[in-house]
Amino acid sequence: MVAWTACQGCSTARRTRPTPSGCRSRRGSDARAAQRLGAARERRAGRAGRARGGGANGRIGGAVARALAEQGADLVLASRDAGRLVQLTEELRSSGATARAIPTDAADDDAMHRLVAEAAEAGMTTAVNSAGTAHRPAPLGDLALDDVDRVLRVTLRGVLVAMRDQLAALPDGGSVVNVVSTAGLAGAPGMGAYAAAKHGVVGLTRTAALDYADRGVRVNAVAPGAIDSGGTADQPPEVKQRIGSFAPLGRLGTPEEVAAAVAWLASPAAAFTTGAILTVDGGKGARGA
Repeated sequence: MVAWTACQGCSTARRTRPTPSGCRSRRGSDARAAQRLGAARERRAGRAGRARGGGANGRIGGAVARALAEQGADLVLASRDAGRLVQLTEELRSSGATARAIPTDAADDDAMHRLVAEAAEAGMTTAVNSAGTAHRPAPLGDLALDDVDRVLRVTLRGVLVAMRDQLAALPDGGSVVNVVSTAGLAGAPGMGAYAAAKHGVVGLTRTAALDYADRGVRVNAVAPGAIDSGGTADQPPEVKQRIGSFAPLGRLGTPEEVAAAVAWLASPAAAFTTGAILTVDGGKGARGA
């Protein structure tokens, strides 16, 4: 089976292929999945717009791809950063994994449509979406609207466009895992647009879980807290230690710990789990903030 992974790390949209969780039937064969995708596109003709922007790159995406490869997944990887994407793909292939790279910008609707169509043709059974980009911290009234538009286009709309096509193409018993953020579960001072986008993806996750449960398609999300990735990874050790100290476990999380949560939700071990938001935050959410 094939899955698609859209990652913040090395990809804006990635396709990975882990074992389908709770797969009840292969009625969604590759040919029929492609037909469903085509029919869904026809129904949506005239409604799909175009957006421009960019995705984020970091360590979580690469860790997710490696974790899924270890489960035996065939991977279709996508990213706006073609250089990192090729590097990751070559690394995975050298370790014996089957991986394919498709450079893609999550803000480009047409590119996302092509990406999902190619993943569906390869037999996609699982999709992992981690597209996202952020903005400089500032009170809401000081945020530039161009930054707001860019964040919403990639972090919310990019995932929404991907999920529409994925859910049309996935076989019965397939799975979607979105990577969100604890900023999508509570307020995040200075990060209004980013928090709004991640709250939106949480809403998409829970709603799609209800919409597609009758097909056995599970839709879940992982919400990382402070992780040693992105801008945090570039900080000096004393800054990392201070950031990590806010979590009850007293440290930063690792990309591999986030990837382990994603891999579990994508696996048959989570066959009775849908509509869930699994936090990986060192216990910080237990304090209610």
